[in-house]
Amino acid sequence: MARLRDSLLALLRACDILLCTLWLAPLYVAGWADKPSGRQMISSYIGKAAANGHRWARWAAAVVDYFAVALGDVPGHCNRAYRHYRGLDQ
Repeated sequence: MARLRDSLLALLRACDILLCTLWLAPLYVAGWADKPSGRQMISSYIGKAAANGHRWARWAAAVVDYFAVALGDVPGHCNRAYRHYRGLDQ
């Protein structure tokens, strides 16, 4: 059962990275976002934007954090993701 859980978590992480890249690519082309790295997760990107004072990111972090808490995480998911992956997903 642990192997199944580990495999599912890896797939979810890959989907998260793909979705972040798909979200950032058109914004980057328009000049509204950083260049997508193909290694960055949505939570980390939102946490970085919130730390840089973007209002939209504070709202988005609240939404993501709500769902993360509902799934068993603790509050502050996006902020922790940004701090944990800072420099690794750039």
